[in-house]
Amino acid sequence: MKVKFLLIIGFCLSLSIRGFAQSTAQLLQKSMIALGNWEKVDHFEYTTKRMNLDKWQGYDFSNPLPEKDSFYLSFDLKGNRFLHHTQNHYPGGYLFDTYRLGRDTTYYVYDGIGSRTGKDLLNLGSSSFNNRKNALLNNFPYFILKQLLTEIKDEPVLTEENDLIISRKTPTGTEEYRFDKNTFLLKRISKIQGQDTLVQRFDNYSSSNGLMIAQKSSLERNGNLIYSDSLASFKYNKGIDNNVFDFPLGYKPVTEQTPKLSAKMLVKDVYLIENVDGDRNVLFVNMGTYIVLTEAPLSSATARSILEVIHTTLPDIPVKYVHLSHFHNDHIAGIAEMVKEGATIVCAESMKQPVIEMISNTDNTLYKTGKVNFSVFNNQKVLQDEQKKLEFYEIPNSHAKGMSFLYLPQEKLIYQGDLLSLPADSYLTPAIAVTREFSEFLHQKKIAFTEIIAHHGLALIPKNTFDEVINMH
Repeated sequence: MKVKFLLIIGFCLSLSIRGFAQSTAQLLQKSMIALGNWEKVDHFEYTTKRMNLDKWQGYDFSNPLPEKDSFYLSFDLKGNRFLHHTQNHYPGGYLFDTYRLGRDTTYYVYDGIGSRTGKDLLNLGSSSFNNRKNALLNNFPYFILKQLLTEIKDEPVLTEENDLIISRKTPTGTEEYRFDKNTFLLKRISKIQGQDTLVQRFDNYSSSNGLMIAQKSSLERNGNLIYSDSLASFKYNKGIDNNVFDFPLGYKPVTEQTPKLSAKMLVKDVYLIENVDGDRNVLFVNMGTYIVLTEAPLSSATARSILEVIHTTLPDIPVKYVHLSHFHNDHIAGIAEMVKEGATIVCAESMKQPVIEMISNTDNTLYKTGKVNFSVFNNQKVLQDEQKKLEFYEIPNSHAKGMSFLYLPQEKLIYQGDLLSLPADSYLTPAIAVTREFSEFLHQKKIAFTEIIAHHGLALIPKNTFDEVINMH
């Protein structure tokens, strides 16, 4: 009797499973149909209000606060053109007013207010056009599913409570797509890439003239919210003004170039590497028996390219110290490579936690081998030999907690990251809050200088140019 009962249950379960059984292709097609007739869309305009909560770009790593940004997109699908305009706010008064223009199968970028890249109309070429186009369309479930349909193997769909699930392996990890069992609408995409888990969510769908649009969307990394978007407006096939895709007046066309990195001597034993990954500059100082380097930007690969230039310029002299100006990931993401070289990290004490986390994310074996060494300080630190003196100053500021800069008193040079950034074409705009704080600190400490070396953009900024920026209104 018991055996018969179990057989009946098994038979019923098998019927239930077959009742929901469908292939990945069938589910994707149902979901695309549920989203409405996107195939009839020739063009659309889309605006969201974004809450940005990236701890790697905030003021306090341990207590990130939201920044309010905007995201505007005009997309002419029929004409293969787009304009993506974002306004991103960062602590200390930074506003990145960025236009990303795609037309004639070429991708251009320019700065609407000129504070970051001046009046350059940067031509990034045709390959970047396709990359940017696809990245923009991947904010919309229809285009995500359309692409997925061309890539995925046709396999059975998994079920879990109220979700239908498509799972697949990729060259970089795994991906999971979850759909609502009743509406077939895409709810969530989870991607595991190395040590990172990225989760993209789509919520609160509503109809906009027959198309289903997610009113809320968000992105998380390793359980931490990076941003959340709230739909402000959406319209399609209503006509887009052709002027939207025009080049901006008064801008100079520039083709992006990636020159081979090299070091130039500014003064005896002080070297500058310019144009690292386009708009970054790093300094290193020969102290005789060792080298002091500033910053570890962007990635391990970038850090290795910097170290290669240093070792070519000054062979057989080790990099003993690396100074990190602040914890933002674009300044410290390559630090593990410096640590592997045996370098000690010089930074303000409050920066130690994010630097440790960055190294752990990059190469967690470094701690097990005991290779990570810090020389942390509060307020001020000095490195000195018989010929040269380096002073590191922690500065109160509104951009990043624990920020510091390097001062060479004999040479009257300052190297800093994000306290002052000017466009490479020397277009000047009034100083933002963090730059005014920098100016006040230099006056307070009576730090005499002739030139400021910037991590971003224009590498060498004379004192009279700095004064001009401070006095602009």
